[in-house]
Amino acid sequence: MRTVTAAFAFCALVLLTVLFAVGTHNAATAIAQSEDKLVYADFDTVKDNRPVSARGGYLQIFGGSENPSNPAKFTGMPGANDAPELVRIKPDDPNKAATFSYQLSSPNRYASVTLDIHGLPDRDGKPVGEDVSRFKNLTFQIYAKGTPAPTGVQYIRVEFTSHGQGIKLQYGFPQVTLKLNPTGFNTYKIPLKLLAQPSWVEDHVDTKEVLKKLTSVQISVYCEGGCSPINGTVVIDNVIFSNN
Repeated sequence: MRTVTAAFAFCALVLLTVLFAVGTHNAATAIAQSEDKLVYADFDTVKDNRPVSARGGYLQIFGGSENPSNPAKFTGMPGANDAPELVRIKPDDPNKAATFSYQLSSPNRYASVTLDIHGLPDRDGKPVGEDVSRFKNLTFQIYAKGTPAPTGVQYIRVEFTSHGQGIKLQYGFPQVTLKLNPTGFNTYKIPLKLLAQPSWVEDHVDTKEVLKKLTSVQISVYCEGGCSPINGTVVIDNVIFSNN
């Protein structure tokens, strides 16, 4: 397991947020599960040589693009490239975060690389749904660097999905887009009431129903509307549902 290099060291937890200000992240503090807080993924657990979410859910990276001759590319964990690599934020801190690198090529009208986080272990090869509708917010930390500088992609997309739970939708689930802060390891807070499906989706679903049968949270780097070449690295930690 490698240590995040000096390029990441300046991320001295300058915790800024896009939507609302939040508290400072203390990597050394264990976060307990409760009715008001659900640690969805803290990236501190490995099972069968792959990282898993806080309660053992499957983690997977995948790419997509409009042009199959210019696919989105990514690099994750050595030996299991479709899983994120785990890194330590500080050499003397046992806390770990998930990271992957990506390349989005042109010509493409759209392209993306996604970290898919299952909250619970799959059952019989199928995702398991859970009710997170009691929570008001989702928070997570992210650091991004790349070309074009400083962050590579300027925006990330966070999508809340429910597969195999009776909701007749394959893509275009409720989601939100966030602009990346150009410096530091930043905390973002998403009020779940702001989730909405993209305008191009024809099959509409109730966000509350999706949250009652949630199977995964997907965090994507992406380009759309005509992509220019973009490459970079993201580091993600502490994906948490809460009422704070």
